[in-house]
Amino acid sequence: MRLDAVRGLFLVIMAGVHIPSPVSHWLNEPFGFTSAAEGFIFLSACLAGLVYGKVYGKGGWPEMSRRVWNRAKVVYIVHLAVLLPVALIAWADFKQIIPLANHFHDFLVHPLASLLLIPLLLHQPPLFDILPLYVVLLLATPLVFTAARRQGWKTVMAVSFCGWLAAQWQPSYLPVDSSNLLPVRWGSFNLLAWQFLWIAGLALGETSLRGRMIPPSSRAVWGGLAAIIVMIGFCGRHEIIPGLWNNPAWDCWMDKWSLGPLRLINFSAWVVLLLAWNPRPPDWLLAPTALWGRHSLAVFALHLPLVVTATSVIQMFALTDAEQTVIVLSVIASIWLWVSWLESNAQQRKRIAAFPVTAIASTPWRKRLQYQEIIPTVPINPSAG
Repeated sequence: MRLDAVRGLFLVIMAGVHIPSPVSHWLNEPFGFTSAAEGFIFLSACLAGLVYGKVYGKGGWPEMSRRVWNRAKVVYIVHLAVLLPVALIAWADFKQIIPLANHFHDFLVHPLASLLLIPLLLHQPPLFDILPLYVVLLLATPLVFTAARRQGWKTVMAVSFCGWLAAQWQPSYLPVDSSNLLPVRWGSFNLLAWQFLWIAGLALGETSLRGRMIPPSSRAVWGGLAAIIVMIGFCGRHEIIPGLWNNPAWDCWMDKWSLGPLRLINFSAWVVLLLAWNPRPPDWLLAPTALWGRHSLAVFALHLPLVVTATSVIQMFALTDAEQTVIVLSVIASIWLWVSWLESNAQQRKRIAAFPVTAIASTPWRKRLQYQEIIPTVPINPSAG
């Protein structure tokens, strides 16, 4: 529940940051030189390591790989189901909605070629590049588990770190030439860099199945060192200590898209601090954002068209800060209603699945008719006992 709650918190932050408003200013990197994207990808990898690591241990590689690739297929279908309608709407209405035209500029230069490249994940408009990254990382996960089983996580992490290191000396994304007949548009996230974050999460999730990551005897030392780094990053990001990182030469060290070294250190310090501290907030405090975390794919899929729509409205009309804030809060509230409805349906399905047939047979006939509509395959026979 704690992992779901933190992942849900990152989704709330994403929804607020992706819409230009006063709220986005306050929610942008609130914890230091680390964003919600790092946390979302890393926590998703941790949960994948926990869940699929268990499956690998019990059902072997075929069962684990089947489940991972099925999940990748679902994410891929959701990505296309969200992106293609929005892109087609932008193609049809770009003359009337200028912000939409700006957002999908590369797509509108060569729309037909872009439509062919989108299913291949070779054309990713802004904001629509996290799910393709997620798909690629999921597809590689069974191979990572196999390598870890044979060579150990230390070797896998060392190879992955070399990939991250190579990403620091190449562009974070490939430039797009609009005159090209094939308008390939990679996402903003550098795959070589971000795979390290994913593999580190897989390693943490799978290894945690075998015990604590930090021994109790050294929790205070590791937690103290991590807390110092976290505080330095927090003060530098929010300029609490003036002039700490005002030098533009530091920018490449904190680049988000290539996961710069200082950004990676800042994020790692947060992970170590939480592992050493191991906080256990009450369930009532975790429940609201844990709801988002449990339905993370549905939340992220809905938030994309809502964000594009809200951004277009804000940029087309001269809205005050208060009106922009209302729009952002309305988007967050809409997602909350959506995810609450999903949770209600999921709970109802669980209750129906757990409802014994004998109990259905003993209920009054009016209620039995209701259950017949819900479970038409169950024969309603009062004498069945």
